Amino acid sequence: MKRIAIVGCGNIGSRHLQAIAKLPFQCRVQIIEPSETAQRLAKSRLAEVPGTTSNKDFLWNESIRDLGSGSDLTIVATSSVGRVEIMNELFELDHSRFLIEKMVCQSAKEYGILTRRMQASNAKGWVNVPRRYFGSYQDIRQHFRGNSPLQMSVVGGNEGLGSNAIHFIDLFCWLCNEPKLELSGDLLEKQLFPNRRGEHLMEFAGTIAGASAGGSSLNITFLSSGDRMPLIINICSESAHIIVNETEGRLFRLTADTRPLAEEFRTEFVSDTTTRIADEILNQDACALPTVQESYFAHTELFRIFNAHIKKLTNEERELCPIT
Repeated sequence: MKRIAIVGCGNIGSRHLQAIAKLPFQCRVQIIEPSETAQRLAKSRLAEVPGTTSNKDFLWNESIRDLGSGSDLTIVATSSVGRVEIMNELFELDHSRFLIEKMVCQSAKEYGILTRRMQASNAKGWVNVPRRYFGSYQDIRQHFRGNSPLQMSVVGGNEGLGSNAIHFIDLFCWLCNEPKLELSGDLLEKQLFPNRRGEHLMEFAGTIAGASAGGSSLNITFLSSGDRMPLIINICSESAHIIVNETEGRLFRLTADTRPLAEEFRTEFVSDTTTRIADEILNQDACALPTVQESYFAHTELFRIFNAHIKKLTNEERELCPIT
């Protein structure tokens, strides 16, 4: 029987729980969630998945100290705040295979501590930026397999640049097959915004610009207004030009010879993608997500530009970047 732990079972964690309930083999699932409100939400969402109790044991606890030693997979779905301390507790209990929600942590220093501890513990971890598992993006990627650089732009409303940028940076790196890029925050809006996930967290709006060593370029814009603005991703190179409207579930392939025709774009949810991800990790000790080490550059560039922007507006030096 596979042993799975879920640490943090709020909104996102409860979706991971639904996904684990869909695995086609026996599992012992231990959930760590101290909030009674979050537990009730998670249990109600678990009840939405048919046949969940036939080959699964679900155990509910409030503290990591209640976990036994080791597991076949540990899903860490807490806030990024204090993530390194949580991971250290899990390492002490011999947990060594992790699916980690973004952001992994809040500083380059924390990231270095985490990666060194993972290496010392012979552990592996993957970052949950799941657009790599969207069938539509897997199909789109086939059009950009050549050597020519690509240009990608993302435009959305007020969903939050700090919370969402990592997803599109990872998508860009995956599409152009380059793990490193350099970011600029010069076009961020000259204002800081509250983050609904916590009073000590911040949100950002405006534009992030990026470039890879291979000549590919990226622009991500989230505005401070625009509740109903669709999320549009525009990807082009010498060989292809594709526009994705994620909000409306459509994509357009543009060529010089034909009129653009709308095709379906399918958004895939954590409650489904994690089933596939967990199955691959449990059976192959690998998956298509970036490893914690591979996601280092995207994370640390975001820490750098957001903290520089805070300093520019407030003259305050930050060690931790207040995003999650």
